[in-house]
Amino acid sequence: MPRVRVGDVDLYYREAGSGAPLLLVHGLGGSSLDWEHQLAYFAARYRVLAPDLRGFGDSTRGRGALSVRAHAADIAGFLDAMKVTRCRLIGHSMGGAVAQQFALEQPQRVERMVIANSVPSFRPRSPRHHLEFLYRLVVMAVLGPARLAEIGARRSFPDPAQAAQRARAVARGARNSRRNYLAALQALSTWSVIERLDELQMPVLVAASEHDYFGHDETVMFAHALPRARLHLFKGAHHGLPGEQPAAFNAVVERFFDAPSPVRRKATA
Repeated sequence: MPRVRVGDVDLYYREAGSGAPLLLVHGLGGSSLDWEHQLAYFAARYRVLAPDLRGFGDSTRGRGALSVRAHAADIAGFLDAMKVTRCRLIGHSMGGAVAQQFALEQPQRVERMVIANSVPSFRPRSPRHHLEFLYRLVVMAVLGPARLAEIGARRSFPDPAQAAQRARAVARGARNSRRNYLAALQALSTWSVIERLDELQMPVLVAASEHDYFGHDETVMFAHALPRARLHLFKGAHHGLPGEQPAAFNAVVERFFDAPSPVRRKATA
């Protein structure tokens, strides 16, 4: 598995295929391994790059905070190292936050963007939001990464037929550093770009799951706030959408990449 030095961290990454660059950004507690189905599928047409974010997978942590802004800066440095000036971008969960932050800071580098199982603010705003953060905080702090990974895998892959997917998710999640996970979780809980969504002028696909942590109303409002967005709801899916329904997810993403650009919505007073 190759690596590049970006600032104060060594970022490990997976790469497959050739062609136009496609960058994949994983979620909290994940790694580039979470994109196994997308790497294999999109390599037929794209140069697919999937880094491990700092503090996760095989990448080092470095000295800085594990904030969304820090991850976005690392992504910029990673693309520089890969000699990529412009790319298509898919971000899942926390990776969706990183993708939005990066696209706001360097919009000229993002041709199109897919935000899966994510929203423009992770600040808890409802009892449900607070519970989601609290359970992760308590389980990780008290019981550790293996137990949190087991609970998360059951929620993301609840079907008995998904036993193999659950097992892979547990094994991968158990490798997480308790310290790094909690630091990233705390930083994520303060992140929001709700007030800047009108700046994301590139075409965006909001990929939502029927049984996600985020409510349907949240994702609808997210998509409507973007100037050039499309929303696709995946029936029966949970938070691990790219791994739970890879064939359906890949097909929808590919159609979005190939479709004409959505027309910009006019601002209203």
